[in-house]
Amino acid sequence: MGPLPALLALLVALLAGCQSHGGPGAAPERPSRSDDQVTLSSHGVPTKVGIHRVHGRLPVARRKAVRRQVGAVVDAWWDAAYLGGTYPRSAFPAAFPGFTDAAEQRAREDKALLTNQTGGPRIDSVTARRRTVTLDILATGRQARAVTAHFVLAFDTTGDKTGTTTVRGRLYLTHRRGAWRVFGYDVAKGSR
Repeated sequence: MGPLPALLALLVALLAGCQSHGGPGAAPERPSRSDDQVTLSSHGVPTKVGIHRVHGRLPVARRKAVRRQVGAVVDAWWDAAYLGGTYPRSAFPAAFPGFTDAAEQRAREDKALLTNQTGGPRIDSVTARRRTVTLDILATGRQARAVTAHFVLAFDTTGDKTGTTTVRGRLYLTHRRGAWRVFGYDVAKGSR
């Protein structure tokens, strides 16, 4: 087992074993209805970011910060890999902002899945239809330590490659060097 699968297995084990049990002064496990989403705007369709579950104790202000920061990381990847830039094109040199060095190296091998590289030369324009992100947060010591970001991105393309593409999956993030960074992913992409 390599370092990335081992790290993912550890993260899953931590998420399974570190749920918050409400005691005196414990923050609620799930956010209130008025506090469950933040919307980021980019390329016409806003990105809706919500929290599904918090494992451990994390104050509301920190939940909001994690939601905004992780949403911005996912948004930056979507813009660099799928939605931004001038089409038609086949180069996506900076497609993985916010990825760790190891995750970026692996993602470069998966560019057909993680970018528009294969269809880019036949695309004239890209328009986002749906941008949603839902977070599961692992917290210890009242600090967020790891996040699983479940996402769905759907966009329409025009040109020789006309249709709707949906990208969905999970990004695994940790807080490194003062920022949230993607260290792993599980992504599927399909077109119709």
